[in-house]
Amino acid sequence: MATTAASPGWSPDNNWFWDGERWNDAVSEDGKWRFDGSAWVPFTGSRTAVPSPIPPPPPAPPTPVAPAPAPAAVMPTWVDPSEIERFEREQQERAAIAAQPVEPLPAELDWRRAGEFIQYSRTATVPSWKHGYTSLFIYLGLLWLCSPVALVYVWLTEWRLYTKVYRTVICCVFISALMTYARSRYGM
Repeated sequence: MATTAASPGWSPDNNWFWDGERWNDAVSEDGKWRFDGSAWVPFTGSRTAVPSPIPPPPPAPPTPVAPAPAPAAVMPTWVDPSEIERFEREQQERAAIAAQPVEPLPAELDWRRAGEFIQYSRTATVPSWKHGYTSLFIYLGLLWLCSPVALVYVWLTEWRLYTKVYRTVICCVFISALMTYARSRYGM
Protein backbone atom coordinates (compact mmCIF):
# COMPACT_ATOMS: atom_id res chain seq x y z
CA MET A 1 0.00 0.00 0.00
CA ALA A 2 1.56 3.23 -1.16
CA THR A 3 0.84 6.41 0.65
CA THR A 4 0.48 9.74 -1.07
CA ALA A 5 1.95 12.68 0.72
CA ALA A 6 -0.15 15.69 1.54
CA SER A 7 2.82 17.90 0.67
CA PRO A 8 6.29 16.98 -0.60
CA GLY A 9 8.26 15.33 2.17
CA TRP A 10 5.33 14.99 4.65
CA SER A 11 3.21 11.94 5.34
CA PRO A 12 -0.58 12.16 4.69
CA ASP A 13 -1.27 12.75 8.40
CA ASN A 14 1.59 15.29 8.67
CA ASN A 15 3.17 13.37 11.57
CA TRP A 16 6.23 12.18 9.64
CA PHE A 17 8.74 13.97 7.41
CA TRP A 18 10.94 12.34 4.73
CA ASP A 19 14.51 13.79 4.85
CA GLY A 20 15.73 12.00 1.74
CA GLU A 21 16.92 8.85 3.51
CA ARG A 22 14.31 7.96 6.14
CA TRP A 23 11.10 9.07 7.83
CA ASN A 24 11.53 11.40 10.83
CA ASP A 25 8.98 11.79 13.61
CA ALA A 26 7.35 15.25 13.65
CA VAL A 27 5.51 14.58 16.97
CA SER A 28 7.36 14.99 20.27
CA GLU A 29 7.98 11.88 22.40
CA ASP A 30 5.36 12.93 24.96
CA GLY A 31 2.81 13.43 22.15
CA LYS A 32 1.93 17.04 23.13
CA TRP A 33 3.80 18.91 20.42
CA ARG A 34 4.09 18.59 16.65
CA PHE A 35 6.64 20.26 14.39
CA ASP A 36 4.91 21.84 11.39
CA GLY A 37 8.10 22.65 9.46
CA SER A 38 8.82 26.01 11.02
CA ALA A 39 7.82 25.80 14.72
CA TRP A 40 6.50 23.44 17.39
CA VAL A 41 2.73 23.74 17.83
CA PRO A 42 0.46 22.06 20.40
CA PHE A 43 -0.77 18.62 19.28
CA THR A 44 -3.90 16.82 20.52
CA GLY A 45 -4.11 13.93 18.07
CA SER A 46 -2.57 10.51 18.37
CA ARG A 47 0.78 9.28 17.09
CA THR A 48 0.67 7.17 13.97
CA ALA A 49 2.88 4.35 12.76
CA VAL A 50 5.83 4.99 10.47
CA PRO A 51 4.67 5.14 6.84
CA SER A 52 5.98 2.61 4.34
CA PRO A 53 9.65 3.07 3.40
CA ILE A 54 8.73 4.26 -0.08
CA PRO A 55 9.55 7.93 -0.18
CA PRO A 56 7.14 10.45 -1.58
CA PRO A 57 7.71 11.45 -5.19
CA PRO A 58 10.47 14.01 -5.59
CA PRO A 59 9.33 17.57 -6.00
CA ALA A 60 9.04 18.86 -9.55
CA PRO A 61 12.20 20.43 -10.87
CA PRO A 62 12.25 24.16 -10.44
CA THR A 63 11.40 26.22 -13.47
CA PRO A 64 14.31 28.19 -14.84
CA VAL A 65 14.35 31.66 -13.44
CA ALA A 66 15.45 34.57 -15.57
CA PRO A 67 18.63 36.12 -14.21
CA ALA A 68 17.90 38.94 -11.86
CA PRO A 69 19.02 42.34 -13.03
CA ALA A 70 22.27 43.51 -11.53
CA PRO A 71 21.69 45.24 -8.23
CA ALA A 72 21.86 48.97 -8.45
CA ALA A 73 25.04 50.56 -7.20
CA VAL A 74 24.89 51.21 -3.50
CA MET A 75 25.21 54.93 -3.24
CA PRO A 76 24.52 57.44 -0.51
CA THR A 77 21.09 59.04 -0.53
CA TRP A 78 22.45 62.41 -1.61
CA VAL A 79 23.64 61.03 -4.98
CA ASP A 80 21.44 62.07 -7.86
CA PRO A 81 19.66 59.10 -9.53
CA SER A 82 20.87 60.29 -12.93
CA GLU A 83 24.44 59.86 -11.64
CA ILE A 84 23.67 56.28 -10.63
CA GLU A 85 22.33 55.65 -14.14
CA ARG A 86 25.52 57.20 -15.58
CA PHE A 87 27.68 54.93 -13.37
CA GLU A 88 25.73 51.89 -14.56
CA ARG A 89 26.12 52.95 -18.22
CA GLU A 90 29.85 53.41 -17.73
CA GLN A 91 30.12 49.98 -16.12
CA GLN A 92 28.29 48.44 -19.09
CA GLU A 93 30.59 50.28 -21.52
CA ARG A 94 33.68 49.05 -19.63
CA ALA A 95 32.34 45.50 -19.66
CA ALA A 96 31.70 45.75 -23.41
CA ILE A 97 35.25 47.04 -24.01
CA ALA A 98 36.71 44.29 -21.83
CA ALA A 99 34.74 41.65 -23.76
CA GLN A 100 36.29 42.68 -27.08
CA PRO A 101 39.26 40.56 -28.22
CA VAL A 102 42.65 42.19 -27.77
CA GLU A 103 44.87 42.35 -30.83
CA PRO A 104 48.45 41.23 -30.21
CA LEU A 105 51.13 43.90 -30.23
CA PRO A 106 53.52 44.17 -33.16
CA ALA A 107 56.73 42.23 -32.50
CA GLU A 108 58.84 45.37 -32.04
CA LEU A 109 56.52 46.64 -29.26
CA ASP A 110 56.21 43.35 -27.39
CA TRP A 111 58.23 43.67 -24.17
CA ARG A 112 58.94 39.93 -24.09
CA ARG A 113 60.97 40.30 -27.31
CA ALA A 114 62.64 43.64 -26.49
CA GLY A 115 66.24 42.52 -26.95
CA GLU A 116 65.67 41.27 -30.50
CA PHE A 117 65.15 44.73 -31.99
CA ILE A 118 67.88 46.83 -30.35
CA GLN A 119 70.01 48.28 -33.15
CA TYR A 120 72.09 50.91 -31.38
CA SER A 121 75.06 50.14 -29.18
CA ARG A 122 77.07 53.09 -27.96
CA THR A 123 80.17 51.06 -27.14
CA ALA A 124 80.32 49.56 -30.63
CA THR A 125 80.58 52.95 -32.37
CA VAL A 126 82.90 54.84 -29.96
CA PRO A 127 86.66 54.28 -30.29
CA SER A 128 88.38 52.66 -27.32
CA TRP A 129 90.53 55.75 -26.53
CA LYS A 130 87.34 57.72 -25.76
CA HIS A 131 85.78 55.40 -23.14
CA GLY A 132 86.53 52.60 -20.72
CA TYR A 133 89.80 51.63 -19.05
CA THR A 134 91.91 52.50 -22.07
CA SER A 135 90.87 56.14 -21.88
CA LEU A 136 91.49 56.16 -18.12
CA PHE A 137 95.06 54.92 -18.51
CA ILE A 138 95.71 57.43 -21.30
CA TYR A 139 94.38 60.19 -19.03
CA LEU A 140 96.59 59.12 -16.11
CA GLY A 141 99.67 58.91 -18.37
CA LEU A 142 99.01 62.36 -19.79
CA LEU A 143 98.37 63.74 -16.32
CA TRP A 144 101.85 62.65 -15.17
CA LEU A 145 103.74 63.45 -18.37
CA CYS A 146 101.98 66.53 -19.77
CA SER A 147 99.17 67.85 -17.59
CA PRO A 148 97.90 70.60 -19.96
CA VAL A 149 97.36 67.98 -22.68
CA ALA A 150 95.47 65.81 -20.14
CA LEU A 151 93.20 68.80 -19.54
CA VAL A 152 92.33 68.93 -23.24
CA TYR A 153 92.04 65.14 -23.49
CA VAL A 154 89.39 65.04 -20.74
CA TRP A 155 87.02 67.09 -22.88
CA LEU A 156 87.59 64.94 -26.00
CA THR A 157 86.48 61.70 -24.31
CA GLU A 158 82.95 60.25 -24.13
CA TRP A 159 82.82 60.49 -20.34
CA ARG A 160 79.81 61.93 -18.55
CA LEU A 161 79.78 65.65 -17.83
CA TYR A 162 80.19 65.10 -14.09
CA THR A 163 83.28 62.97 -14.70
CA LYS A 164 84.74 65.55 -17.07
CA VAL A 165 84.24 68.34 -14.51
CA TYR A 166 85.86 66.60 -11.56
CA ARG A 167 88.74 65.29 -13.71
CA THR A 168 89.27 68.86 -14.94
CA VAL A 169 89.46 70.00 -11.31
CA ILE A 170 91.97 67.21 -10.60
CA CYS A 171 94.06 68.33 -13.59
CA CYS A 172 94.03 71.95 -12.44
CA VAL A 173 94.99 70.98 -8.88
CA PHE A 174 97.76 68.73 -10.22
CA ILE A 175 99.10 71.47 -12.52
CA SER A 176 99.06 74.02 -9.68
CA ALA A 177 100.83 71.54 -7.37
CA LEU A 178 103.53 70.96 -10.02
CA MET A 179 103.94 74.70 -10.51
CA THR A 180 104.25 75.27 -6.75
CA TYR A 181 106.78 72.44 -6.50
CA ALA A 182 108.78 73.83 -9.45
CA ARG A 183 108.84 77.35 -7.91
CA SER A 184 110.01 76.12 -4.55
CA ARG A 185 112.56 73.67 -5.99
CA TYR A 186 114.05 75.77 -8.77
CA GLY A 187 113.35 79.23 -7.38
CA MET A 188 111.18 80.41 -10.21
